[in-house]
Amino acid sequence: MQYKEFVTGICHMIQERLGPDITVRLQDILKNNDTHLDGLTILSDGCNLSPTIYLNSYFPQYRDGRSLSDICGEIETIYRENRPGGSVDLSFFTDYDKVKSRIIFRLINYERNRSLLKSLPHCRILDLAIVFCCLVDSRATASATILIHNHHLNYWKISTADLYALARENTPELLPHELKDMKELLTELFGEEVLPPASESQNPSAPMYVLSNRYRLNGSICILYPDVLKEFAGRIGSDFYILPSSVHEVLLLPAAGDHSRDELAGMVQTVNQGQLSGAEILSDHVYYYSRKTGEITM
Repeated sequence: MQYKEFVTGICHMIQERLGPDITVRLQDILKNNDTHLDGLTILSDGCNLSPTIYLNSYFPQYRDGRSLSDICGEIETIYRENRPGGSVDLSFFTDYDKVKSRIIFRLINYERNRSLLKSLPHCRILDLAIVFCCLVDSRATASATILIHNHHLNYWKISTADLYALARENTPELLPHELKDMKELLTELFGEEVLPPASESQNPSAPMYVLSNRYRLNGSICILYPDVLKEFAGRIGSDFYILPSSVHEVLLLPAAGDHSRDELAGMVQTVNQGQLSGAEILSDHVYYYSRKTGEITM
């Protein structure tokens, strides 16, 4: 079975499982870094929101022997665990007074998103771009968002600078940052004491820290939260490197260690090439925060 037959079979089987009151659709969804994914949306009657379940990663599992039935069972479980309780009134999106408290920003790679950025208000920073979204749900899970396009600014009658000012205030409040050392985070995730990375064990005076938001989704933007980097530099008493491990988080490494910038850049590029999906890559470059100037350089 080829890939197109596979996704068609998944759609038909999910539709049969869920019944005629459910609408199952397959959509080509443009993600970060010009990545196209096949997204399955499942809509129930009287509801205008649906979780999107991406099918691309299931095909290798099918080729390795996993049955369609088993894959569809997992997809159905994901849907039932994440389906919204009801509809959301999206008319609020045309009312600037209602939407302005939900505008947030996130970071993406500039060069990898040149085509997309033509239709988006954005700000350039280093080799990155700041783009803007609206949180659909004020309870903020960091995932239910609408990307803001240029035409939205026209009927809101605002500028990109206005968006940036709002997002700079809203995002830290709606999506608070979390900063933990690597060892603490790994212990939290795996529930037991774990060995630190080799680089840390060789230089225990320069541990590595993970910066993201509390949801660990698109948390790399936390480097632009007011005073977060300044306070961290004061806490460790030195400049530090910023390693863009993905769009979801960055790693902070005190410059007091014996790491070279070339070595660190090589680490980032290795992770990007072998461990991340195309949509998760933020940058191949390493950044440097100066405690004296308070600036990030590349």
